[in-house]
Amino acid sequence: MATASPSETSPKTVFITGAGRGIGREIALRLLAEGHVVYGSTNRSPCDLDLAASFTIDLGDEQSIEAGAGALAAKVDSLDLLINCAGVDARAFGGLEDHRGVFDFDATTFNAVMNVNVTGPMVLTTGLVPLLRASDAAMVVNVSSQLGSMQVAASKGRDAVYCVSKAALNMLSVKTAEALRSDEIGVVMLHPGWVPTGMGGPNGQLSIDDAARAICETISSLTFADTGRFIQWDGQDHPW
Repeated sequence: MATASPSETSPKTVFITGAGRGIGREIALRLLAEGHVVYGSTNRSPCDLDLAASFTIDLGDEQSIEAGAGALAAKVDSLDLLINCAGVDARAFGGLEDHRGVFDFDATTFNAVMNVNVTGPMVLTTGLVPLLRASDAAMVVNVSSQLGSMQVAASKGRDAVYCVSKAALNMLSVKTAEALRSDEIGVVMLHPGWVPTGMGGPNGQLSIDDAARAICETISSLTFADTGRFIQWDGQDHPW
């Protein structure tokens, strides 16, 4: 199988979760502008972008994920780029702004965040593996966070379960990269930067526009040789 980058041949078939808002929406918008065929999913209101198709997928519900994967498979024969972008923190399940430390959660809230941020991408990627294998140069980009880094999260991050979930997503990504190595399907983890979104808050240090532009440039440069890497928005290695 060839090791061409995701944008070397245009258009590519792309599926991105979280396409309805925040950084996911901006990435989808840029990929559309580059001429790619972009499919997306949301968990809330319908996406207002001119996507090839948009699906409503609840990443906390296995049947919803499997139905979404099946709906995509009914429309495409192969998938070149999967971007697992959607994610939540504890506030999505009632966590309080200033009370999200490691001892502030009950098991239900903790498990709900883990289910969306880790189990959801696992189930979706599994369901889309046949489409990824049908591509000549497939890539999976799991949008992680600097807070999934042991080094960074030791001193940063108010939302403990969010940190744990992103660290777990990184491990899932490493194991997925190894499982798909023989297929030459690349898997990378990407920290999108601290951006002023609904989750990131108003103090983000990188604008959504700048982050999305850099992320799309980075994704376009990825090859199978990058599989298993933890990188940031500009393609530089992120500390584990």
